[in-house]
Amino acid sequence: MGPIQNDISVIVVRVFEYSPDLTRQGDVIMVGSNATRIISKWGNVLDDLMKIKSQPDTMTIQDKHGKVLLRQPLPKEFDGYPSIYTSRTRVQNLMYQYALSLGVEFTFNSRISEYFEEYSCAGIINAGQKHTADFVIAADGVHSKGRAYVTGIADKAQKSGFTVYRSWFPLERLAGHPLTAYMAESKKDLFAIWIAEDTHAILTTSANLQTCTCFATHKDTTDIEESWHMKGKIEDMLAVVDGWDPKLIQLIKSIPEDALIDHKLLWRDPVGKWVSEKGRVATVGDAAHPNLATSGTGGASAIEDGATIGALVGKAGKNNIILALRSYQALRYERTSLTQRMGWETRHRWHQTDWEAVAKSPEFLKLPQPVWLNGHDAEQYAHENYDAVTSHILNGTPFESTNILQGHVHEDWTIAKMLAAEGKQAEEGFYLVDNK
Repeated sequence: MGPIQNDISVIVVRVFEYSPDLTRQGDVIMVGSNATRIISKWGNVLDDLMKIKSQPDTMTIQDKHGKVLLRQPLPKEFDGYPSIYTSRTRVQNLMYQYALSLGVEFTFNSRISEYFEEYSCAGIINAGQKHTADFVIAADGVHSKGRAYVTGIADKAQKSGFTVYRSWFPLERLAGHPLTAYMAESKKDLFAIWIAEDTHAILTTSANLQTCTCFATHKDTTDIEESWHMKGKIEDMLAVVDGWDPKLIQLIKSIPEDALIDHKLLWRDPVGKWVSEKGRVATVGDAAHPNLATSGTGGASAIEDGATIGALVGKAGKNNIILALRSYQALRYERTSLTQRMGWETRHRWHQTDWEAVAKSPEFLKLPQPVWLNGHDAEQYAHENYDAVTSHILNGTPFESTNILQGHVHEDWTIAKMLAAEGKQAEEGFYLVDNK
């Protein structure tokens, strides 16, 4: 948040961050090539990021007993920009240090109680103190207060129907048992998935960082009012995969008790309003379009949001902030609605597996890695479409999104529609994203 001058080289940004610091912000994050092409312009951030990367070349999908169903090659780059996995905490700190070098001001341990705006400015109230600027970006996640302000609807994040046990711990924990020693000893980064009805488990390793992740997504039977992010118990995680592959069972037994959380997967309906009535407060990332983890693109989508806003504000200048933000929404909405849907579809394929279809065509299970997603340059797209999208906003001229799957016709959808399809095979034509 901060005042923007007509000369984009003169900019003041201030960030109000909920966390007390950036020492522990989660486990692993995928940074797709659509994000790394943006990051490549940020000083040495990408070079430093590549020093802590994990980059598996294959994803192995197997049934719950360990029978391999598909070995999917994973592209390591698109157009020369890498797709990687890495530590969420470390990548955030790299970005934080770069932001500091640009003069960005940070206030940690912030508690935003209110958003407000006038026709000439906007602002927040943090700890009883009022802060104003030319515009405000609300990047406050799936529980976003900023979203409620923008939409005028005080809705809550909804249960997706699933929760995930998540862990991140040293690979050496796996070295002492014959069933898991190969995971610790592998010189290559591993990515393995076990699937069954309503449940899937994931292993990723980083030979570079000598770390391991183990996740297990399962049905959520708890009340949404309970904590969405709480300590997990090893015995509870084992219970959801009882009778599964012995390698997975031993992997879970190796997780340190203090390294396991039970993370409720919440999301919200796609909403076509990301910008407030007076046009100076906008939502980004999970506040605007929360993705399920199986989309593999939540973090990259947020980076695309930021690059888009930066490009549009740079083109529009201080006197046209409102136009820039409304154009941002028009450029991004259909794309993020599709990636949100893609995450659900991937999980549904894994959880409601048609075993006969898989036997005939194992590609049914593939994790989508489409060029339209990973080969996209959000910043360039904003520059190239600036005139067309601003004419659309100002004059109502037609505008067609080209940052989505070719031939895709947008259709609105709701969480209720998706939940109604849980537990059953998808009808012909229900999946919108072709993962083959």
